[in-house]
This record gives sequence, C-alpha cells and structure tokens, in this order.
Amino acid sequence: MNKRFLQISLIAMSVIFSTYAENSDQQKVQDTQAAAKYFEDELNFTANPGSVKKVSEGKVDGVIVDLRRKKDFDKRHIPGAINIPFDEYDGFEGNQTEFPGLSKNKTNYLYCYELLCNLSQKAAKKFASLGYPVKEVKGGFKAWEEHNYSVEK
Repeated sequence: MNKRFLQISLIAMSVIFSTYAENSDQQKVQDTQAAAKYFEDELNFTANPGSVKKVSEGKVDGVIVDLRRKKDFDKRHIPGAINIPFDEYDGFEGNQTEFPGLSKNKTNYLYCYELLCNLSQKAAKKFASLGYPVKEVKGGFKAWEEHNYSVEK
C-alpha cells in the first residue's frame, strides 16, 4: 500500500471521527418537556389495579368496564364491573355508538385480558371519541389477579 495513501486515509478517518464526536456531544439526550407531557398523559389516561380497587370498593366514583368475552366475564371479573364484550361490538372498530352502562359523568375504567392485549386501548379510543371519560387499566384482569384482589363470579 502506498505510504501517502495511508497517511491521507488516516487523516480522513481522524476528521470523520472528530466530527462525529463533536456532533454526538451536541445531541440532546431526551426532550424532557415531551417526556413530562407523555407521563402527564399516562397518569391522566391510565390506572393501575390499586386505583381500580378503590372504585370497586366505592371509595372512588367510576364505572369498571370488562371488555372480555361474556363467557370469561361470567367465570370471574372485578367486583362491580359491567361487561361490554369486544366480540359483540366489532372489536370496538365498528359503527356502534351505544354502549350500555357507560357513563359520561364518571370515569370509565376499562380492562381486558392482560398487559399486551390492546382491546382496552381500542375501546378507550372509541369511547373517548363519543364523549366518555376513560382510563385504561394497565395489565388488565391478569394484573388484578396477580395482586390477589377479590373477584366476582
């Protein structure tokens, strides 16, 4: 290999690496204002099983909504929950506008099967677009059971 070519290559690599290092030092690690807004929204639109337990016990006013199939609801559900089964409402992606038991004057706490189930997100989007206040219960019914909270049959 030519000695002059090697010198030029090393100089070019040095320039590239120093430019990259300068640019990476100037990059912002995180948009903290966007993060604050994201977590504010997260708190406003989600609930954990402990929060829902307070609703179930009548300590907080709200409607607990089980979105699972009727057969699963009938086996066991959060005490006081109503059932609006996703399979009877086109997975909340249809044209329905009436959902019996929902309230426009209270927060509706929506839960489905488990954390990775997105039924509660689909329902929340649908219900909120119709004027119903909603919160998604993180972890769904599985999280409720993992906390060893009581269930109804």
